[in-house]
Amino acid sequence: MNIQYIIQPDQQLGNLLADRLDTSPKRVVFVSAFVGLHTIMRIKEQTLDLKGSGSDIQFVLGIDLGGTSQEVLRELLQWNVRVLIVKHRRPGHTFHPKIYLFEWENNAEIIIGSNNITEGGFFNNYEVAVAIEYDLQNDATGFNATQRQLERFINPAGPTAYMLDEAFYKKLVANKEIPTEEEAAKRRNTANKLPGKQTKASGMQPPIFGVEDFEPPPALPSELLDRLVKGIRSRRRKARKKARATGTSRTTAAQQPPIDDNTTDPLAPTAFYMTLPTLQGGSIPGEARIPLEAIELAKEFWGWPDEYSKDISPRAGRRRVYWNWKPAWRVWSVEAPSSVAVQEVRMYMYENSSDFRFYVRSLVNAGGNLGDVVRIRRIAQPNAEYECVLARVGTSEYADWINYCTQPVRNSTRRFGYA
Repeated sequence: MNIQYIIQPDQQLGNLLADRLDTSPKRVVFVSAFVGLHTIMRIKEQTLDLKGSGSDIQFVLGIDLGGTSQEVLRELLQWNVRVLIVKHRRPGHTFHPKIYLFEWENNAEIIIGSNNITEGGFFNNYEVAVAIEYDLQNDATGFNATQRQLERFINPAGPTAYMLDEAFYKKLVANKEIPTEEEAAKRRNTANKLPGKQTKASGMQPPIFGVEDFEPPPALPSELLDRLVKGIRSRRRKARKKARATGTSRTTAAQQPPIDDNTTDPLAPTAFYMTLPTLQGGSIPGEARIPLEAIELAKEFWGWPDEYSKDISPRAGRRRVYWNWKPAWRVWSVEAPSSVAVQEVRMYMYENSSDFRFYVRSLVNAGGNLGDVVRIRRIAQPNAEYECVLARVGTSEYADWINYCTQPVRNSTRRFGYA
C-alpha cells in the first residue's frame, strides 16, 4: 500500500483522474456532493469508452444546496451508466463526501479529499486529497476492508438513496429538488463575481488579499461549447425574426448593445484562446475581433457590461455607438517571456456593426499575425487586469493551444475556445 497527497493547485485532480480513466480500469466509482455540467462533460468520452469496453461505472451524487443541476442528471441519464442519488429529507444533513475509486486487475486506488466534480474542485480551487494505492497481490485484504468501511458512500442504500432513471428524474424536477443550470449558474456567478474597480475616488478600500497564478485547466469540451454557441445563435435568430415582425430594427431601436444581458453567463472560464486575424500590413489597424458569442458565454470574464461606458461619436455624419473599457493588460510572447509590456488596452463594442474588438500594439510588435494563437486570462492583479500571451505558429505552445480553439468564427477561418 502506498499513500500520496494531492495538493491543488500544485496538482490538478481533474488531470490526474483523466489519466486514470485512460488506463482502462475495470471498475470506477465517483462519489461527489456537487457536480458541474462542464466538468462532467470533460470525462464523458472516456467514461463511455470504458463502458463500451465492459468496465463497471458508477456515480454516487448529492443534490443538496442546488449543487447539481437538472442538466447534469439529464446528461448522465443519456450515458446509460449506474447513477445513485443521495439526499436526506431533513435540512442540515448534507451529503458531502468526495471519493474516487479505480480498480484494475492487479492494483486499485482510492482517492478521498475535498474535491467535488466541479471546475473548482477539479482545477481552480485550493483542495487536498489523499490517494491510497493498493497492490492487490499483497494488499487485497486491506483494499476490501477499506471498501467495507466506505460502503455507505460507494454503495449507498436505505431511504436516502435512489437509482436515477427517467421516472425518478421527472419526480426530482416536478418537486423542484434540483435547479436548472441557469439557476445554478446565477448562484455561482453571484458568489464568484469579481469586485468592481476599487479606487479612492469611489470610496472603496484597496483589496486586502493577493492572487496566485494557477495553471489553466484543459480545454472545455467542444461538444459543450457547440451546444452553448448554438443556443446563443438561436436566440439571436428569434430576436431578429421578432424585430422584423414588429417592424423594428435592432441597430436603431435597441437601447443596449447586441449582447443579451438578461441571460446568465454559462461559463466561468480561466482562459480564452483565439486565433488572430491579419495584424501586419501598412493599412491594417492591428485590431482583433472577439466573437460576440464568446463574450456572451462569459460576460463576467470580459467585464461586461459593468466596466463599460457608452460613447456616441458623430464620425462621418453617422451616429456611431461605442462601449469602451480601457484596463491594463500584461502582454508577452512565448518566444520572449522576459519581455513583458504593461499597457492600457481599449476593449470596445462597436454597436453599429455588432462586433467586439481590442487593440494591443504589443502583439503587432511581437510579430503576431493571421493564424497565431493568443491566450487571454483575467488575472485581476494590481498592475494589470488581463494577461495576453502570444504563441506564433511553429512554437510548442502554439501546437498545444491551437487544440483549445474548437469553435469556428462565423464567416472566417479563425477559431476560439475556453479553458
